[in-house]
Amino acid sequence: MKTIGWSRLLAVAAAVLLAASTSAQNADPLVFVLAGQSNMAGQGVTAELTPNQRVSQAGSLWLDAGEAGFFDGERFGPEVTLARRLADAIPGRELIFVKHALGGTSLLAWAPEWDEARAEITGNAAAGPVYAQFVDLVDDLDFPEDVEFGAIFWMQGERDALFPGPAAEYFENLDRLVTAFRWDLSDPALPFILGLANPLPERYTELAVVQAAQRRAAAEIAGVHLVDTAGLTKHDDGVHYDTGGILELGRRLAKAYLAVR
Repeated sequence: MKTIGWSRLLAVAAAVLLAASTSAQNADPLVFVLAGQSNMAGQGVTAELTPNQRVSQAGSLWLDAGEAGFFDGERFGPEVTLARRLADAIPGRELIFVKHALGGTSLLAWAPEWDEARAEITGNAAAGPVYAQFVDLVDDLDFPEDVEFGAIFWMQGERDALFPGPAAEYFENLDRLVTAFRWDLSDPALPFILGLANPLPERYTELAVVQAAQRRAAAEIAGVHLVDTAGLTKHDDGVHYDTGGILELGRRLAKAYLAVR
C-alpha cells in the first residue's frame, strides 16, 4: 500500500490499517472508513497502552501509510479497539481500515460541493476540500481488485457546535455527506456509524442543536446509526477523549456495526 503524506491522510497511530487474516481466502476484503475531526484522529496516549494492546491481532498485519499527521505522532484513535473487535468478530476475512480525519473541521469543510467562503465561516478554508481529499485518497490506494465496503465510522460535530448557522444546517449537511460517501463508494445502503458529539456545552454553545441533528439523522436517514458517547473519559480540555475514553469509543463503534451487520 503506498505512502500518503499527512495533508492527504491526517490520522494518528495507524493511518491505514490492514488487518489481514491468514485464512482469508473465500471472500473479498472488507473495507472500513474512519473519518471526522479530532476525536476520530484521536488523543489516546500510545505510551499508556498495555503490551497486549500494542500487539496486533494474531494473523493480522498493521500498516502505517505515511506521517502520523495530527498532534505529535504519539497519539492514537478508536482504531486500536475497533479493528481488534471487528477482526475477532469476523474471522477468516481480510479487513482494511482507511482513516481520514482532520481536527477542527466542520461539515462545511467536509462538504462534497465545497465552497471556500462557506468553509471559512467555521475557519476551515485553509484545510481545503476535505471530502474531495478523501475521495482522492481512496482512488489512490492500492486496494485488491475486488473489495466490499463495510461501514463508515464518523466522529465529528464539535466544530459546528461553535457556530449558530452551521449548527442549524447540520442535519442537511450531514445528509448530503452521507449520500456522497455512499455514491462514491458505490453502496447506497452503506452503514454510517455516527458517534454523538459531546464537548462542554458551556463553550460549544450550539451543542444541543448539533446533537438534535445527529439524533434526527439516525431516526430519518436509512442506515445511519448513532453511538452514545456518554461516560467516555476525557482530557482536561473536556473535549478530547483520553486513552480510556478513546479505547471505549472504539469498542462502542464496533458494537454498533456488529449489531446491524
